[in-house]
Amino acid sequence: KLFKEIFMEKFNLPRKFKVYLPLLALFLILVFMMPRSPKFNYDYKKGSPWLHETLVAQFDFPVLKTEAQLMEEREKAGSVFIPYYKLDGKVASRSMNAVSSLELGKWSDAKGVISDVLTSLYSKGITAPYAGSGMEDIKMDPDALIYIQKDRRAVKVPLSEVYTLEDATTFLHESIAKAFPGCDADSLITATSLSSLITPNLVYDQQTTDLIHEESINYISPTQGVMRAGQVIVSEGEIVTAEIEQLLDSYRAEYNTSVGYGESRTFMWTGNILIAFFIVLVLFLAICYCNFRIFDEFNKYLYLLMIFALAAVGSSIVAKTDASLFYLMPFTLISMYLLAFFTKRMVFSVYFISLLPMMIFAPNGVELFMMYLVAGSIAMLVFGIFNRGWLQFVTAFIVFAVMTVVWGAFRLIDGVAGL
Repeated sequence: KLFKEIFMEKFNLPRKFKVYLPLLALFLILVFMMPRSPKFNYDYKKGSPWLHETLVAQFDFPVLKTEAQLMEEREKAGSVFIPYYKLDGKVASRSMNAVSSLELGKWSDAKGVISDVLTSLYSKGITAPYAGSGMEDIKMDPDALIYIQKDRRAVKVPLSEVYTLEDATTFLHESIAKAFPGCDADSLITATSLSSLITPNLVYDQQTTDLIHEESINYISPTQGVMRAGQVIVSEGEIVTAEIEQLLDSYRAEYNTSVGYGESRTFMWTGNILIAFFIVLVLFLAICYCNFRIFDEFNKYLYLLMIFALAAVGSSIVAKTDASLFYLMPFTLISMYLLAFFTKRMVFSVYFISLLPMMIFAPNGVELFMMYLVAGSIAMLVFGIFNRGWLQFVTAFIVFAVMTVVWGAFRLIDGVAGL
């Protein structure tokens, strides 16, 4: 007991046990929020050399397309228009039945030819006059395609293989003239109303066409090919080109989402416990060094730890849902909330430490840490001036401008590295 008192007095540590209970709770929260799987811990920039050992794929992974590739494919898909037709099987049956009742006079032998022609026409398909958005464009395209629904299946068919009403009538005329050279095909067709037997059996479906066109734009595959396990992704010292960066981004995405912890989980828990302990220790020492009397004001002390815990929990939740939301996290509000009760020296120290969990959880933690550290520091500086009424919007604008400048600085680094 004497040694304990001497130790406490020597290092100027609080002696009340209740001071350490909230720290213990904060420590346990951090431990259980720590990542349960390994993180892809390689840093790289396009245009810069790969500074690590040769990286070999440990598993098969899909190669993700870049945003530029996805945008290009969406634009290309949007420019391709393929109309959708439904095949009406009853049309051919009605026309074939009507042939048997035709009165052709001395040219009654032509019924067989007419039946064969109609069978050929309807097997290929006869379309109605072109209608609908985009139809005029594909009509002039010799390589245009259409969808035809046959037996509950949509088949893609070249437009050149189906007939229009005009083409079908011409084909019937030519077939009769060829089979019966002495027959006046025009007079026969007119007298017997043969042209009325040619009815479109392909019905244009505008609704389904629009639906398929929309799906072709929205459902672009996000991947292109697969990288096999054992293949070299990048060699030591090799310049990271756009292609290598794409492979690294794809490998990192698969690594962070799919790879489990391969070693003994005792090591993982030991590492998480140590990291959580050191974060809490740094926070505790910062309070001791900045203002030791806060331990006597227990409500303020709990408030400070609660703000820190909220920042850590928020970082953990965002990391597990969508890491891009880190750019929308209101971390700078931490400094605002603390300034109401604590000195700037205390606020800056606690704010600095509260960003450490985010740097651990976020994939680009260094960039985010720098952005929020600068923004929070500037917010503490200007809040004393612009802290009343509408002037608070001035503070918000300045903070936003600072964050934008820091973010832009990192983008400039990326741009210079890519030259």
